[in-house]
Order: sequence, then C-alpha cells, then structure tokens
Amino acid sequence: MAPLPKSLQELDSAQARLCLDIEKFGNLKSDINFASKKVLVAVSGGIDSAALLIISTLLARKSGGRVFCAHVDHNLRSVSVEDAVFVEKLCADLGVGFEKKSVDAKGYAELNSIGLEEAGRILRYDFFNYCLKKFDADFLLLAHHLGDLCEDVVMRLIRGTGWPALAGMDAYDPDRKLLRPLLETNKRQLETFLKSIKCSWREDESNSSNKYTRNRVRNNIIPLLLNENPSFGINVARLKNQADLDQDYWESEISRCLDQIKRLEDGSFFAPSKILKQCHPALRCRLYKKIIELLGKGHALADSINLLENSYVAKKTGSVFQFPSNKTATITKQGIVFKFSQRY
Repeated sequence: MAPLPKSLQELDSAQARLCLDIEKFGNLKSDINFASKKVLVAVSGGIDSAALLIISTLLARKSGGRVFCAHVDHNLRSVSVEDAVFVEKLCADLGVGFEKKSVDAKGYAELNSIGLEEAGRILRYDFFNYCLKKFDADFLLLAHHLGDLCEDVVMRLIRGTGWPALAGMDAYDPDRKLLRPLLETNKRQLETFLKSIKCSWREDESNSSNKYTRNRVRNNIIPLLLNENPSFGINVARLKNQADLDQDYWESEISRCLDQIKRLEDGSFFAPSKILKQCHPALRCRLYKKIIELLGKGHALADSINLLENSYVAKKTGSVFQFPSNKTATITKQGIVFKFSQRY
C-alpha cells in the first residue's frame, strides 16, 4: 500500500472536494464543525469505513480535531482476525489511536435467544460506548452511506414503519453522539477515493450471502429498483431530507402540546380533551405516541395508536388500551389518562 496522504492538499481536486462535501454534510446535520472535535470512527476494514477513517483524519488535521478508531471482531469468519490486523496497520499509518475487541457474537445470540445480527449490533455498540468514554470523544462516526440508506428505507417499508421514520436512518443522533457523515455519499465515490490514493481494503464475503434480510434487500431488491430508475438513491436522499423537515415540524407541534399536558403525582399523564380537540388527528396520534414513550421503554404499534384515536373520536368513555411494558391509556369524559403500572 502506498504512503497515505497527510493533508487534503495532497489529493486531486475531485477527491478533496469529496472530503469537503462530506465535512459540509456532517456539519449541517450536527450543527457543529465535527472535524474540529474528538471523533471515534467505527472501522470494519471495508471500503466504507476505511474511507471514512482516512477522510476523517484528513479533515481533523485541517480543523484541529483528533481521531480514534474502534474495531470489533465478531468471530464469524475464519479471516476476521486479518481484518483487525489490517485496521490496526491503517491506524498506525495514519497516527490514529486504535482500540479493538474480540467478541463471540454467535454465543451471545444463542445465550440470549436473539438473532445473530441483533447480537452483533448489541456487542458492537456496547464496545463503541466504552470507547467513547475512554477517549472522551464528542462523536461516534459510522460509515453508513447512500446505499445503506436505500436499503434501510426498503427494509422499513417491508416492516410497515410509518412516516417520517419510513425515510430511513438519521444522519445525526445527539443522544447517542452518533454521526453518519457519508449518508448522502455513494459507495462508488468511496471506492474511487481509496483507489485514487492506492489504499486497499478488506472484503467481507458474507455480504454476498442471502442468509440475512439486509443482504437480500441489497443483492436482490435494490438492483431491480436501480434498474427501474438509476436515480433511486438520489430520490431516497431527497425523501430523507423532506422527512427531516417534517420531523422538525411535528416535534415543535408535539412540544407545544406537551406544555399543556398535565404530569400527575403518580407519574402518569393527563391529556385534557380541551387540548386534544384542538389537534388534527395526525397530531393527536403523534402526541399519544410521544406520551407513551415518555412513560418508559417500549414502543407503541401504529395499529394500537389508531385504535386509541378511533375510540377517542367515538367517545368510548371507559375504554382501556394496553401498550408494551405495562403502559395503558384510559379514555375518560375529561380526556385520556396515560399510565405506567409497575408489576410486582
């Protein structure tokens, strides 16, 4: 592998512009110059994460930030140990702090009776959170790109996710310090970037297997959509931007209503009809969902929310609706009482 570039100035104009566009997108979503902060980059060794690590390092050198790397070996492939060696060498060449962990994803899945993908995700994020604290990092950077966003939208459509979450994963999650600066970048651009600096990467042969839902979407469904419309990815990015705008609007409306919702001494919420009747049904349903989430863990299904709304409109006083994690909504003459009941 050729010596890696030490600054943006060593790149050709097209690749330098790509890096700056990625920085601009990340800054727009996080509302801060993320490259000037301490960032932890999750790196598997594939095209996406290897490119993100290098780009993040170049941007940090320009803006005065620091970069650290976290790598997880799930022990699902015989050559996975070589991925760790590659990533560690890449970090050494870049002068980036490196932290790795080997986990038994298969054993964890069997022990907890969950899917292998879910087990890997839990173990990864546990380690990422550990590294965030160890390095006192401001952001966790993930290498999800435009192709991943397209896959996510299709998978959410299959699962029946509602709007605006239907438009896919978020570029920024402040609660988890999570930033995806590549989310509007095409994977082909990342491959071209690595080739332009003569940097290799690791291939995960399991990506070609149709054993997992995401792989089937990637390998079978996405190609058909792109064949119908080569601009499918661009359209998904546009959809995501519209969804973000809509989400901002709904959040502001929900917040306005919550200011008028009463929190009772036992921790339950009372939504008076005086407020609910002023709301459009679309706002009421979102308000129900938000209140249920405020009661604790467990998400309400759309069908349950709609059933509550229909019963409220029909004035079915006394009706009680059960939601996950022992949460209930009771329709009264004065409004709706949302309550969490502790089990003993």
